[in-house]
Amino acid sequence: MPSHDPSIENEPHLRNGGWKRDPSEEKAAERIDYEQHHENIDDAIDQSIWSEPSRSPEISGPPPEDALTYENWLNWRISQTGSLDSWALVLCWVCVAGPLAVVGVLLGTIGTMSGIYPVQAILIGPVAEELMKIAIPLWVIERRPYLIKNRLQIFLCALAGGAVFAAVENVMYLGFDLFNWENPLTRWRWTVCVALHTFCCLISALGLSRIWHRCMQTKSFPSVQLGVPYFVTAITLHGAYNAFAILFETVYEPF
Repeated sequence: MPSHDPSIENEPHLRNGGWKRDPSEEKAAERIDYEQHHENIDDAIDQSIWSEPSRSPEISGPPPEDALTYENWLNWRISQTGSLDSWALVLCWVCVAGPLAVVGVLLGTIGTMSGIYPVQAILIGPVAEELMKIAIPLWVIERRPYLIKNRLQIFLCALAGGAVFAAVENVMYLGFDLFNWENPLTRWRWTVCVALHTFCCLISALGLSRIWHRCMQTKSFPSVQLGVPYFVTAITLHGAYNAFAILFETVYEPF
């Protein structure tokens, strides 16, 4: 049995025969070495030692010029990304907003068949829907901000998510009356509801724009909390509209 004597002579590196690394540590060292040589630089930046608080310029002085800092990484990526590449990706994101909008609609209608529909429509649905509509630009800004060249691209992505979401929602709710303009509900959904979703996305886009702009100004990690007040405002406005719509339909039965 190994000795439990706490004296210094029983330290592993002072024992007879020298210290031998545990086999599990050998495997761990090999895995770490493999990951270090194959890790994507876009993922490595999140693990960079220069992002640690103890490595801040105020404490340890300025980092070396070739250090893997967020600023150096961002400047390098910006120089590697052309405007045409950026706009091509934006168009792809606008197209992908459609499938995500469908997922948002499904999440937003989970509770329509239950007895808690008012709670779902006012409190749960708006959160899922508003976040789903801006999921793509939010991820890009947080993980790959260099892919965006200007604020207009952010607003295009957000508004595309809102417009496609509203269209898909109308298809689900209106069915064969989708383009029956004699139906008051059709006119309401293609005007008021589309305007609501678009305006809410516009508010969220202001928050996204603020996050991206601060990141580009300071060359530091995106601070998502800067956009939270705008996201909450969009969610609150959406929930308030749903509450009004439920009350309006219950009291006046316009449709």
